[in-house]
Amino acid sequence: MNPSVVATVYALLTVLITGLQNITIRLAADDGAHSFQIVLFRNLFGLVSVVAIILWTERTLPRSRYAGLIAIACIAHVGSMFSGYFGIAVLPLNESAALAFAMPLFATMGAALFLGETVRARRWSAVVAGFVGVLIILRPGVIPFELGAAMVLISAMLGAAITLVFKHFIGGERATTLILYQSLFSALFSVPPAAFVWEVPANLALWMMIANGILGTVGWITFLRACALADASALMPFEFLRLPVVAIFAYLLFGEVPDQWVWLGAAVIFSSTLYIAHREAVVARQARARPAAGDQP
Repeated sequence: MNPSVVATVYALLTVLITGLQNITIRLAADDGAHSFQIVLFRNLFGLVSVVAIILWTERTLPRSRYAGLIAIACIAHVGSMFSGYFGIAVLPLNESAALAFAMPLFATMGAALFLGETVRARRWSAVVAGFVGVLIILRPGVIPFELGAAMVLISAMLGAAITLVFKHFIGGERATTLILYQSLFSALFSVPPAAFVWEVPANLALWMMIANGILGTVGWITFLRACALADASALMPFEFLRLPVVAIFAYLLFGEVPDQWVWLGAAVIFSSTLYIAHREAVVARQARARPAAGDQP
C-alpha cells in the first residue's frame, strides 16, 4: 500500500483509540474510581503491554542513554495525567477534548521562552488566536470557571513541557526505548498518590482501567507508526477528528451534546495549532536546505 494511505489508517486508528480512552476514563470515574487510581492502572497495564510487545518483537528489553532525564520528565508526565484525567471525569467530554488541543500552543510558548527558539510574528499570532479559542469555550464571566477546565489546561501545559524535553533533549532515543522507560517511571511515580486514595475498584471500573492501559500503549504504537510514514504537519488535520469521535461516544453513552461555543472554540484552537505545525515544517525544510545549498561548488 501507498505509505501515505498506511499513515492515514494509523492516524485514524490513533484518533479512535484516544476517543475510546476518554470513554474508559469517564466510565471508570463514574463507577467510583479515583483519578489517581485510574492513572496508576493506566501506567501499570501500559507497562505490562509495552514489555510484552517489545519481548515479542525484539526478544530483549533495550537500555536507555537518558534514563535519568526520562525519569525527571515522567514526574511532569504523571502530573499531566492526574490533572487531565480529573478534567475528563468532571467536565463534559466534548469540552475536555476541545481544551486539550491547546497543548501545541503551550509548546510553542515554551520553546520561545525557555529554549530560545526563534518564534516570529506569524506563529505568535497563531498562539494568540488559539488562546482566543480557549476563551470562546470557557466564556469567562458568562459561565463560572470550573476546576475541571483549569486541570485540563494544566495538563496541556505539562504535556507541552514533556514534548519539549523529549524533542530537544531525548530526540536521539529509539521510540520503543522511550515508551518502555516512560511507562516504567510513570508506573512507579503513580503508586504513592494512588496509595493514599486506594479502594478496591468496582467491577466495571476495574475493566475500564485495564482497557485504558492497553489502549494507551496501542495508541502510542499507531501514532509512532503514522509519524514514521508521514510528516507531523500532514497528520495534524486528523487530530481534529478526535472531537467528533468523542462527541459521538459522549452522546451515545452519556447524552452529552456539545454547544456551538465548544465547536467554534475548538475550530479556532485547532486552526492555530495546524498553522503552527505548518510553519514548523516550513522552517525545518529551510534549515535542511541551507547545508545542502552550502555544499554546492
